[in-house]
Amino acid sequence: MLSGLFRSNQPAVLLTLLVLVPALFMGDLAGPVPQHGAGMVLFERLLLLLGPKAWVQGLFAMVLVLLLAVQLTALVNNADLADRRNHLPAFLFPVLLALFDRSALLDPALVGMPLVVWAMRRAWSISNNGPALSPLFDAGFLLGLAALFYLPYAFLVVVLWASVSVIRPFQLREYLVPVLGLAVVLYLTWGVLHLNGATPWRPLLTIAERGAAGTEVQRTGLFRVLQYAVLVPVLLVALVDLAASYQRGVMQVKNLRSSFLAWGAALTVVMIGVYLLNQAFPPVLLAAPLSVLCVHTFMGGGRRALRGAAAWALLAMALWAQWG
Repeated sequence: MLSGLFRSNQPAVLLTLLVLVPALFMGDLAGPVPQHGAGMVLFERLLLLLGPKAWVQGLFAMVLVLLLAVQLTALVNNADLADRRNHLPAFLFPVLLALFDRSALLDPALVGMPLVVWAMRRAWSISNNGPALSPLFDAGFLLGLAALFYLPYAFLVVVLWASVSVIRPFQLREYLVPVLGLAVVLYLTWGVLHLNGATPWRPLLTIAERGAAGTEVQRTGLFRVLQYAVLVPVLLVALVDLAASYQRGVMQVKNLRSSFLAWGAALTVVMIGVYLLNQAFPPVLLAAPLSVLCVHTFMGGGRRALRGAAAWALLAMALWAQWG
């Protein structure tokens, strides 16, 4: 029933997020004020704007989770990442985000992720014979803005290159334009900081800041066993169904799904790099691509009872993680 509700193409199911997201993250409103290390320019300005109250930061983070859930659903449907339109990412993203360990809901990676998803949507809107320079510049520009919240997002320009390589014939300018959009944002930011006497600017130090919010090893024992017992089968079924769906798809669908795989691979590289530096990484880097990948688990036609049970199990584990 739960997975069937979000498997439909009825936009009204998004209203359930108004109940689901508070149920999963309401505890952040009453928690201690998150402690953040040195951050990028826009994230530091955002913290000053929100103030030191935990409930304000928690409420803003919940709004971001709602926005990302809707964005990921639109990305899946508009880029043909699933066999048919659905709203499963709206359910899977907040559940997976709540399931993974974290020290604070509001972190730079979460704030920048809506811009990343927007950039991917712009980049994947290009066709093999239409205009592409404007969407690619926009995508690079959006990644630059995202990097001003969380610098590792600048690395995702490689996803734009990978997307262009599978969607369009080779033209060098289409690889340079996203870099130009990214560079414009970073250079203008440096110029503004220099004019205000805030240089030298050392953005690389924000990556290796050990005080930054990220995942922490907080849960052991029975929870860990059940977590892997639920997640591993869900991921395996998703990979098998994705492979079968990829083989059935036409070339345009294959190109877009290859671009999605490149996005997941690039985020994996970012997670590994950040983990090696900090022994932690923001959970949104994992929850965002997995919420798209796991759509294939619950879109399958057979064993509906097992797929529905898996959805309830994920929700129960997420609620346990937050309130248990």
